[in-house]
Amino acid sequence: MPPKQYYFKINGFLKYEKDNSKDEFCIFMKALDNNHAVTLVREHLEKNAPKGKSIINGIEQKEE
Repeated sequence: MPPKQYYFKINGFLKYEKDNSKDEFCIFMKALDNNHAVTLVREHLEKNAPKGKSIINGIEQKEE
């Protein structure tokens, strides 16, 4: 049986490398725990957002 996964709402901002500007983001992620959710979000942003640094402001577990 696969491990139980939960839904997390992660918000923060992305600080762009090019011009040092910031953009807020909010994303929902299905993960094993909150640390796994943060890792998945960082990987997603690394692949799909402009180069920069992601800073997580909050993480909240949501009911299914």
